[in-house]
Amino acid sequence: MTSVFKFTDKSACYSSSEAFLARVDPAIVDADELLRSLYYLLWFPGYFGFNWNSLYDCLRDLNWIIEKKVVIVHESLPCIPDSDLCIYLGVLKDSILDWKDDETHQLEVFFHEKDKEMIEKLFLSC
Repeated sequence: MTSVFKFTDKSACYSSSEAFLARVDPAIVDADELLRSLYYLLWFPGYFGFNWNSLYDCLRDLNWIIEKKVVIVHESLPCIPDSDLCIYLGVLKDSILDWKDDETHQLEVFFHEKDKEMIEKLFLSC
């Protein structure tokens, strides 16, 4: 189910008038750090609970972001345990799919081309 994600071997670029762009730090090493990073990158509201359910809820709201297109870019997969990575990828996938037919926002998630095979393997094992 990697087709919901976009893969590129170049850095994704958008103008600030075109999209709200969040680049995930490739040096992230645990799930708590990833959630904290996303909280700041995506300007999540103060009620964000720093857990996977709260991440999903906020990714499905995004009413505080005025740009229609919201783009999350991963230069590499976060170095978090596979069990957390499976959950994270599932939350991203479900959030993208839930926005598909909505006109308020469009969520795009980019990964580097080199991570495509690993993501596909993770989806098979999750």
